[in-house]
Amino acid sequence: MKPTRGTIWAAVSLMVLFVGCDALQNMQKPKASLKGMKLDNISLESANLLFDVEIENPYAVALPMVNIDYGITSNANKLFAGKADIAGTVPANGTKMLSLPVKVTYMDLISAFKGVRPGSKIPYQADVGLSVNAPVLGVLRLPLNKTGELDVPAVPKVNDIEQMLLDKIKK
Repeated sequence: MKPTRGTIWAAVSLMVLFVGCDALQNMQKPKASLKGMKLDNISLESANLLFDVEIENPYAVALPMVNIDYGITSNANKLFAGKADIAGTVPANGTKMLSLPVKVTYMDLISAFKGVRPGSKIPYQADVGLSVNAPVLGVLRLPLNKTGELDVPAVPKVNDIEQMLLDKIKK
C-alpha cells in the first residue's frame, strides 16, 4: 500500500511537533539568583530590606521583565509578602542586577517575634519569584530561595540621637 500525500503530511507534522516539543524542553531558560538581602534607609520606625536579584538572559534578544513576587518567613512566622510590577529588560546574552526594596516597620517585627531584642539575629527564608516574558516560551516564573540571618538594629542611645539632631541644626 502506497502512502498518500495526506499520510506523509500527517507523519511529517507529527515528527515536527515531537521534535519541536523536545527542542522547547531543551531550550535554555533564563536564570535568576538571589545574591543577597541587606538593610537600607534605617530610621527610628522602619527599615527597607533590599533584595539583590541577578537575572541571566541566554537569548540573543532582550528579555522583558514582568513582575516579581516575594514572601519572607522566619521560624514559620510570615513576616511579609507582596508583588510588584517591574519595568525594564535584561540585555541580550547578558545579566542585570535588580534591587527590590521592601519597607518593614520595627513594630511589625516585634509583634511577629515577641522576645526578639534589638541587636539580635533573626533567621529568615526568602521565597522570590521573578516573572519574565521569554521568547517562544511566554511568561516564565523563575523561583528563587535564600536563607540567612538578619541583624535587628539596636535602638540608638539618647546621646546618639542628640548628636544627630545637633549635626542637622549645624547644617
